[in-house]
Amino acid sequence: MSQNPITLLSDVKTFFTMTRSIVQGKYKMPWKTFFWVLLCAVYFLSPVDLLPDILPVLGFADDGAFILFVLLLIHKDLEDFRRVNQQRDSIIEAEVVDENPKNDNKKID
Repeated sequence: MSQNPITLLSDVKTFFTMTRSIVQGKYKMPWKTFFWVLLCAVYFLSPVDLLPDILPVLGFADDGAFILFVLLLIHKDLEDFRRVNQQRDSIIEAEVVDENPKNDNKKID
């Protein structure tokens, strides 16, 4: 379940893109993922932490560790969102052309 740093950075970027799509009503987040993301936001914004934020470096380490934990938990959902977005972006617009146009303006002799 370990991820490399590049995958984690990609997940962070995808998370914000997914959040924007959810707010715009273009994507529905699974409830389990919503729960973890909400819990992560509450923990991050809460003044009550395992390690107080006033401690240099260590104060934010528990927040960062929890965020990484949540990213690992929702990684599959983020991959699913990326896959859905790639499929949506790969749809090519096409124009239907009538192979046998009616020639109403021509006179037949």
